[in-house]
Amino acid sequence: MTNASPSGTVEAAPVQSGPPPKSKVGSAIGWSYVLTAGRVGSSVVVTFLLAMLLGPDEFGILAMALVFVTIAQTILQQGRVSAIVQRAKLTGAHLDAAFGVLAIAGFGVAALAAALSPVWSLINREPRLTVVCVALAPLVVIQGLAIVPEAVLRRELQFRAVAIRTLVAALVSGVVGIALALAGAGIWALVAQQLVNALIGLVVLWVVCPWRPSRRIRFGAIRELWTFSLHSANAGLGVMLSNRADLIFTGIFFGPIATGIYRLAARLPDMLVDVTVRSLQQVALPSLSRLQNDRAAFAAHLTQLQHLGAIVGLPVLGVLAATAGPLVGFLGPQWAGTEVPLQVLCLFGAVNVYGVLLGPALQAIGQPGKLAAISWTRGLLGVATFAVLGTLFTSGNPAAQATAIGIAGVGLQVVVNAVSIWVTVRRAAGASVLRFLLPTLPAVVAATAAALVPYAVNRLGVDELPPLAGVVVMGAVGGLTAAAILWTTDRRVRALVRKRLPRRRPLAPAQ
Repeated sequence: MTNASPSGTVEAAPVQSGPPPKSKVGSAIGWSYVLTAGRVGSSVVVTFLLAMLLGPDEFGILAMALVFVTIAQTILQQGRVSAIVQRAKLTGAHLDAAFGVLAIAGFGVAALAAALSPVWSLINREPRLTVVCVALAPLVVIQGLAIVPEAVLRRELQFRAVAIRTLVAALVSGVVGIALALAGAGIWALVAQQLVNALIGLVVLWVVCPWRPSRRIRFGAIRELWTFSLHSANAGLGVMLSNRADLIFTGIFFGPIATGIYRLAARLPDMLVDVTVRSLQQVALPSLSRLQNDRAAFAAHLTQLQHLGAIVGLPVLGVLAATAGPLVGFLGPQWAGTEVPLQVLCLFGAVNVYGVLLGPALQAIGQPGKLAAISWTRGLLGVATFAVLGTLFTSGNPAAQATAIGIAGVGLQVVVNAVSIWVTVRRAAGASVLRFLLPTLPAVVAATAAALVPYAVNRLGVDELPPLAGVVVMGAVGGLTAAAILWTTDRRVRALVRKRLPRRRPLAPAQ
């Protein structure tokens, strides 16, 4: 926790060397899952309802505008969160300087983003983008005010506080978005949802965070964070480009409808990766940072986190792929054809399960430069690949265009993950790649079996059921299949389950 100094400033307790307390890491992982499960659960419900009320065009416009805003947010952040979380010794002066710079820069970057909105609209040949981008520009200001307090909570593994903030914001913004969509607000229902989510999150964050900035800003302290931040910022821009190149070029070449189909198809598996693997990602940086001087322990902890991410992430993606057909039918005819890109992007999510933890691992071990090189390579390859696809598929239907982008993304992710695993596990941590991957094999088998369930059950007429009933049947059969395979093939899963089952007390001897 943070400690108040005699002068009234707040100093963060230094990170202790050696492994973190198991109870604290376990609690952080638990609250991280609560945080992400609650947010994703509410987001799934809200996304489904909004998709039924709206359509691909509105979702596409929002996705294209959010890409532009994300670029501005990435420029603003400049790797400050990673620098604060990873730094071994952090004082109140560091936090004060970072907060002052980010708060001031937030207004400047937001104003610049608003001014450049017509340029983004012109690039995408979509006049509606200008006003939507201007309306979303305050998200940059809000982020500038939130970065430091959130980083303080994450550094101290206080994920209970982060969970409260995220859940409240998701629930309130979801209610606002659905109410406006029912009232016929169209795209503005989605815009309002984003703004309310960020604003409520900011207010709750400052309520739950114990740290407060002082009135004095010592800009000399920012230089001590700058070296790491510069590398992390470089990596952050590369990650942003590699993660958003698909949406950028889908919008530029194919327009809002294809972008909306692709965004919804990508969002569903991405939310599952959020609740399963990115929950671990939030814990990975602070917990692995404490092991940066013990490579053997570092590699063992990273392998353990990857195994946990695989057993909770891969099977649910297989189940989602199995339910793609009836799920799209349930959303309505405006989303017809989305089931194929959804299945492709479930495969992308499965590949991404093996890449989510590698970035925090490289940052934790003090090598963000390697992460930057990998991210920029992936981003530039993505730019070239998606630009070629955009040229070749300009005359296709929107669902086929979204599918082509998804297939290309899977191929790129396979190549980049292979390189990233080698660099992180073998070169940086000095561990065996085979030992890192082998524990996840049962999860791969379970996910594959779940995804193939429709080929078996459709012969029994399940494909003729109403969409909602089809989702339930496919999901139940796929989930049970994956669970049975995991239980029989993964001894670590059995150990985890048995560890959490209540132990039976021996019967008292009869008198």
